[in-house]
Amino acid sequence: MKQILSLLLISSSLSLFSQEVNPDGIVRSFSNKMQEINSLSATFSFTLENLQERISDVHQGKILAKGKMFYLDLMGMEVFSDGQVKWQYIKEAKEVTISKMNVKENGFLDDPMKLFKDYNKNFKYKYIGQQKTKNRVLHEVDFFPRDLNLPYSSVKLQFDASTLEPYLIRYQGKDGNNYIIQIKNFKSNIPLRDDRFKFDMEKHKGVEIIDMR
Repeated sequence: MKQILSLLLISSSLSLFSQEVNPDGIVRSFSNKMQEINSLSATFSFTLENLQERISDVHQGKILAKGKMFYLDLMGMEVFSDGQVKWQYIKEAKEVTISKMNVKENGFLDDPMKLFKDYNKNFKYKYIGQQKTKNRVLHEVDFFPRDLNLPYSSVKLQFDASTLEPYLIRYQGKDGNNYIIQIKNFKSNIPLRDDRFKFDMEKHKGVEIIDMR
């Protein structure tokens, strides 16, 4: 009788465990959550890390996104995109470079939200497990790009288990440099005007224009 009870308990525990940990469901839930977001605003720290050279530079950044449009403020540069055209404005040089969006490049400055869209199409992934930090439970997933020509070999993503909001994104660069994005503040579905994602020439008179279109 005791053996039967023990087997039942073990079977029940395994069943509960399998229900709690469903990697495909967890990643799908996160992706669905992100795709349901119409707009977002986030502040973050951006770390450029080179373990070989023992270099670690930290910068503060901000991102706004709405559909295919985004605005990024990072390392003295502002990047505007209305989904078709991209403006890269370097404040110190008073220079703006205009180019067409290149969806094939898939770099962070080309589409910061790429990881959150069509992840199954663009990446293979491996669920690592749960992590606890600052009284939060995080899911950790490693993504591996299907396109081997991209400048990074993998992306580590951590997101909140309860809110499904991103917490940390770490790009493993092929050039020996790693790029770590630590989300500090995240707000979703906030009102954003479309003109927020276009570079306003009237507000930046005297700026040198380099048009690469």
